[in-house]
Amino acid sequence: MPTETAIVIAGVVAVFAVFAISLAWVDSYTRGVRTPGATYFDKSSK
Repeated sequence: MPTETAIVIAGVVAVFAVFAISLAWVDSYTRGVRTPGATYFDKSSK
C-alpha cells in the first residue's frame, strides 16, 4: 500500500473518530436536560 493511501485512510478514520467522540461528549454533557416548552412522552414528565 502506498504511503499516501495510508495517510488518507488514517485521516478519514481520525475525522470519524473525532466526530464520534464529540457526539459521545455532547450526549453525556446534555443528559437529563429538560428544555422549557418541549413535549415529553415519557412517564417521568407527568
